[in-house]
Amino acid sequence: MVTSSDDKKVLVWEWDIGVPIKYISEPGMYSMPVIAKHPSDRFWAGQSLDNQIVVYQAGDRFAQQRKKRFSGHSIAGYACDIAFSPNGKFIASGDGNGKLFVWDWKTSKNTRRFKAHDKGPAIGCVWSPIEPSMVVTCGWDAVIKIWE
Repeated sequence: MVTSSDDKKVLVWEWDIGVPIKYISEPGMYSMPVIAKHPSDRFWAGQSLDNQIVVYQAGDRFAQQRKKRFSGHSIAGYACDIAFSPNGKFIASGDGNGKLFVWDWKTSKNTRRFKAHDKGPAIGCVWSPIEPSMVVTCGWDAVIKIWE
């Protein structure tokens, strides 16, 4: 299990005994209010408050994958959700301006951008587990939308 906190640290926990086994904190690191696990279980991603999604290797090392970053969105201090497609080929995130961004996992390039919500951030996004081409978003405008 991976947790984060406002004081710019990430803890990796041993599930059975409830003890942190890895403490991640770097001088240039920003707080990550949202963390998601890649479907392969080999990586996890964090929504960094410097307007990018950073990726770490899971397993024994928990090393940051500095070449794999997803940017172009502005979360403006909101804890906007990130989600992986069921097949792990895409990652999606809402942003503080109500947009939904979809990036290609391998290339880290933005493939789609939608104006998802009008009033406030697109705070949540989830890929459909049954139909992998569908993403569901919710925002502070009290609307839930489905995107294909």
